[in-house]
Amino acid sequence: MKIHLAEKRGFCAGVERAVRMVEQAVADGPYPVRVLHEIVHNEDVVDSFRKKRVEFYDEIDPSWTGGTLIFSAHGVGTAVEEQARKMDLHLVDATCPLVHSVHKRAASLESEGRTIIFIGKRGHRETEGVAGRLKHRFILIENRNEAELFQPEPGKEYAVLSQTTLGKTEYEAVASILKAKIPGLVLSGGICAATSERQDSVRKLAEICSKIIVIGSENSSNSRRLRETAEEAGARAVLIPRAAALPEDFTENCACIGITSGASAPEYLVEELIEKLKQKGGSL
Repeated sequence: MKIHLAEKRGFCAGVERAVRMVEQAVADGPYPVRVLHEIVHNEDVVDSFRKKRVEFYDEIDPSWTGGTLIFSAHGVGTAVEEQARKMDLHLVDATCPLVHSVHKRAASLESEGRTIIFIGKRGHRETEGVAGRLKHRFILIENRNEAELFQPEPGKEYAVLSQTTLGKTEYEAVASILKAKIPGLVLSGGICAATSERQDSVRKLAEICSKIIVIGSENSSNSRRLRETAEEAGARAVLIPRAAALPEDFTENCACIGITSGASAPEYLVEELIEKLKQKGGSL
């Protein structure tokens, strides 16, 4: 069994930056170190920090005094940020710079009188963060079906932004439907280049491998999209958090297998998977 690795995989620059910020806070304090939401969507990363006494919370507790508070890479809304800045805490903003850029564009386009249409996933932290940066509710569209059903109001001006971890083809398909419906629509994008590169690498893997393993968390949007991209390219794909979760029968009768990993998955998880596959007769 020949093992092929995706050329582009694993930590993106935004994740590296966020993880480094937490590591710095663990080293320097002030303590306790608290993180609002998962710093990135990966259980191994979060668990490794919990072992170092980093505390993770879904909401800010107004009673907190002292210590460090870190915003996750997915960003937060204006109200949350303003609340945190008024507290007696050392604040660290680990929001991905690209997500910050989407926040600024959304606020700017809204100030011009445009209604924001956001292409993204409901309940995703990044989606919630963008919503929290606007004065008015945005229109959330998840897929092509919702785009087809959307009816713009006559005379209203619209602008489109997207979740950074969406698939490029998915975004372009939805944006094309909206553009055909809305005269003068402003398309302001937002897709992360690293996300697109990882999806392109998976497509190349699928040209030579009939089976592809994606290392990443189920709650990671970009990891799920890598699995979907592999399947769309004709490969059988599985998304697993770590090597131990690989289905035993997945490598049966397999002469070539591909490996990639989500943007929040550390490289040591890939290395562990390679070792497991080598024990099954695989070679790089």
